[in-house]
Amino acid sequence: MSDKPLHRIGLIDSGMGGLSVLKDISISLGDSEYVYYGDLHNSPYGGKTPEQVIKFTTEAVEYLLTLEVNAVLVACNTATSVSIKTLREKYPIPIFGMEPAIKPALLENPGKRIAVLATPLTLKEEKLNMLEKSLNAEELIIRVECEGLATLIDKGEMKQAEEFLKPKLESIISDGVDIIVLGCTHYVFLKRFINIFYPKLKVYDGNSGTVAHIKSSLQIEGDPESESKLDLYFNGGSEIDFDIAQKYLNSNYEEPLSVK
Repeated sequence: MSDKPLHRIGLIDSGMGGLSVLKDISISLGDSEYVYYGDLHNSPYGGKTPEQVIKFTTEAVEYLLTLEVNAVLVACNTATSVSIKTLREKYPIPIFGMEPAIKPALLENPGKRIAVLATPLTLKEEKLNMLEKSLNAEELIIRVECEGLATLIDKGEMKQAEEFLKPKLESIISDGVDIIVLGCTHYVFLKRFINIFYPKLKVYDGNSGTVAHIKSSLQIEGDPESESKLDLYFNGGSEIDFDIAQKYLNSNYEEPLSVK
């Protein structure tokens, strides 16, 4: 009997954001193998056209297939909103995506307004419009565009990222809103900062829901005590980028994070 893990899961992101999901998956699912593909050469995706993002994610899946993955997580909200349908139609393996945690935020806080922080492309896509309509939440969702924030996180410039986010959060609070949804996997690395400096904000992200869905769909029992194997690839990455990635992976984003 082979000792090879049953599941070899590929993760795709425009850069570093998907590492936040990878941390949660590896803890929850344990003894699987993971192949991470960060598309730094084409990042950020949030300012690209849908056609470009579909092209980039298709190339990423093709690359991961050469590395023998048997499932793929598009660990990027922007790429999910634009390309997930195309990828699922094109490839026979399970293709998972990210969903902003709008539904749980609404269900746990009925009738309250919610701010969704995301990239320009995520906020423009029909997928978000359909989600709002299905939840009868068009009047409750406040869209907060954060163009440029993912790039700061990709570069490991966390202090600059915090400074970028401050006026956005203060504007949200001054508008009487105290619930936010982090609609980009990059932003999850700022949760600790938000919790410390804006403790009255209730913060949601889609990572835990995505991990639970993958675990259920692939019927992975998971052993958190077992070691998982990770192969890390960056399209256009340098040694500095790998150093930044390792710091993210070795840090707990629920604790203070200092990359640069």
